[in-house]
Amino acid sequence: MDINNLFATNIRIGNLDPLDVNAVWPNNIEVTICRVPIRKRDGYSTDKIKKLAEKLKTHTVKNGIVFLLCYAPNECKHRPFEVAKIMSDAGFNHIDNIIINKSWLPGKRSESNLVNSHEYALYFCNGKVWKLDRLPIKEYLNLDEDASCPGNSWTVETGSLEESYPLDLAELLLRMTDALPGSVVFDPYCGTSALLQACLKYGHTFYGFETDQRKLNKYKKIIEEFKNNKDIS
Repeated sequence: MDINNLFATNIRIGNLDPLDVNAVWPNNIEVTICRVPIRKRDGYSTDKIKKLAEKLKTHTVKNGIVFLLCYAPNECKHRPFEVAKIMSDAGFNHIDNIIINKSWLPGKRSESNLVNSHEYALYFCNGKVWKLDRLPIKEYLNLDEDASCPGNSWTVETGSLEESYPLDLAELLLRMTDALPGSVVFDPYCGTSALLQACLKYGHTFYGFETDQRKLNKYKKIIEEFKNNKDIS
């Protein structure tokens, strides 16, 4: 199934694994935000990360931005840095690691060991020119105006481990890139409606892949409701 022009001309969500030979990626990605698996039981493999990095490198515009979200659980705290090296080897400039302090509880009892784990937003640029607008995070964290540059440790208030990542985080990362309306934003492993909702809100073009039919149905409903509300206004 592919959501193509059903409800919005700027939304494409394919029901495929992004590394499938039949998966069609956009050729002009400006911002990528996605969660990557870190534990082997969740599907991590260096080969998959290498293929993802190579595809992102090929399809991301010059100086385009990539945020890869990942945990650093107790059993493999080193793995986010392994992911960062793979991205660097593919030709990306590794700019920074943003630490996300989760304030939410896990959605599944079996995931309780992730509550106190670190979560990173690994920040890369496909080039040498980059700039993050710090104003959105200053507003979100209610920092004093004298704090000219907030640190890279953020507390995100919403979400659960039932989601790939929360709307708060998707909006913050997207706003900080200063992407113009209409920019092509990509999530190869959706798992959540967060980035889709942020793109609808800010007028961006969204591409993604989702293999869970129930979540696809949820995304379609969100797009339809957004279109109906827009038509009313």
